[in-house]
Amino acid sequence: MKKITVGVVGLGYWGPNLVRNFTDHDKFSVTWGCDLIDSNLNRAKKMLPSINVTKDFNELLNDPQLDMIAIATSPETHAVLGRKVLEKHKHLWIEKPFTTSLKDAKALYDLAKKNNVYLHVDFPFIFYGPILKMQELLQSKTLGEPSYYTSFRTNLGLIQKNVDVVWDLAPHDLSILFHLFPEKKVVKVQTIGSSPITNGEKNQIANLVVEFENHFTAYIHLSWLSPVKLRLITLGGQKKMILFDDISPSEKIKIYDKSIQIERNDVTPFKPVYRTGDVLVPTFSQKEALLAEIDFLYQKMTADKFEYYTAEIAIKILQVLEQVNR
Repeated sequence: MKKITVGVVGLGYWGPNLVRNFTDHDKFSVTWGCDLIDSNLNRAKKMLPSINVTKDFNELLNDPQLDMIAIATSPETHAVLGRKVLEKHKHLWIEKPFTTSLKDAKALYDLAKKNNVYLHVDFPFIFYGPILKMQELLQSKTLGEPSYYTSFRTNLGLIQKNVDVVWDLAPHDLSILFHLFPEKKVVKVQTIGSSPITNGEKNQIANLVVEFENHFTAYIHLSWLSPVKLRLITLGGQKKMILFDDISPSEKIKIYDKSIQIERNDVTPFKPVYRTGDVLVPTFSQKEALLAEIDFLYQKMTADKFEYYTAEIAIKILQVLEQVNR
């Protein structure tokens, strides 16, 4: 079977990862790289000598042999570039945030369906081994009824010009939440942020609280100004709790057999009972998340009918992000 040909637009920060993983996959072939900076084009050519490189996006659009274009440019360009790709009836891979407005996202989604081409928004965490293990544990009811989600997602940078820290980092946690809990509806969004180094422009630090139905709440701390990199998630249930530490070199996920129950009686109306059991370090898939995501992409692109799973998650995320803006 002919390989699906891919062109990658934006070869700075994330684009080279797309080039490498699409090249490593046996169902895809990267034939084009596009960027406005010569050093980025030269790096792509050195990584993959067979690739065609250009500064002209139209060369990719007008290549009849090119099946899909991956957009890894700055978020404010996504809507315009994505529309041009879909209008040429080419499949579209696009980075998060999908677009900078819900209106633009819905327009691209509708255009993809109208032109019968596939639209994929890149959320690698939902294809990552530890997150897949968390999904497995939820489905098996190992945790009991889930009650809260906390996350610390911090680093020193990358500070961006046109989006704030919530729009840049929160999509990772929101994609995980909407993937793990597809049926839960958001009922309330609260946020507080600050911009210590730009005097009130785009927030570099923020706390985001997302309340879901059935008393489940997510607390997400985001920062571009931390001296240390943290990728830490706790998922609490009535029976057990999960800790996911992505920075840990080996034990990235742990299951804690711990819980708290409130015993009530006439003598002591409020008495917390703390239960502590074993700590389990489970195994999980070691496959690189981006490569697993490309596996998923191939399955969806070659299905009889397109299911726009990640694009629908992206629209849910933008609904939350626009509530944050309000």
